[in-house]
Amino acid sequence: MRAFNKVFVISLPRCATVSMCDGLGRLGVRLAHLGKIYGEETPPHNDPQRLAEMHAQISEGNFDLDILKLCDGLIDYPACIPTVFEALDRQFPGSLFINVRRDHNVDAWLRSVERQFVGLQLIKMGAESTETDREFMQVMRSFRAGTFGQAEFDADVYRQAYQRHQQLIATYFAGREADLLDFEDISVLEMHGYEMLGRFLECDTPAALFPRVNDHSDAPRLAFLKAVREGRIQSQTGIKVEL
Repeated sequence: MRAFNKVFVISLPRCATVSMCDGLGRLGVRLAHLGKIYGEETPPHNDPQRLAEMHAQISEGNFDLDILKLCDGLIDYPACIPTVFEALDRQFPGSLFINVRRDHNVDAWLRSVERQFVGLQLIKMGAESTETDREFMQVMRSFRAGTFGQAEFDADVYRQAYQRHQQLIATYFAGREADLLDFEDISVLEMHGYEMLGRFLECDTPAALFPRVNDHSDAPRLAFLKAVREGRIQSQTGIKVEL
């Protein structure tokens, strides 16, 4: 395998981050997704305590993150936050970066984000939530604000943030194309994900379709749809449910 310091997947949320974590893990690259390191007992797909620890260190301007002593890199928050991945690039020279876009259908990405973000908040901040749930959500909201400019979902704001994120990555890695693997759309992953990762990492890959992991989205999606059906919220992206 190609030599590297760390691997940071800087895709925005809802861009196959859990699937990419699984795919890289099967190649021997163990990343932390929201604090949960590949190979640790699952579910869930996150570790609230480690996520909070990362948040505390970053808030202090310390990017020598403790979790990176235990794994090969990060995926999703906080790696997708522009100021964070730039700081991690300086802190860990010789690292590699991966970005998965959803350029073929940004509207579908927005609907996915709305279901997940709003639904998760309904669960984690609801009447049956625990103190751990609420603390986890506060960290997630802080990371969302750093990524999108605000924590609350707004379709127009988040669409602009998506375009800004992709342009920033293109500009930041201009002249450093060997350090970045950029998938133009999640649709490329199933048939060509391992092939492209193999070339980028210079490693052997399994003769199999790329993983597609989405079970973690079921509960937020159902919570969101229930709230829409009951009239407690209204979708900004046109998501409708049968009454």
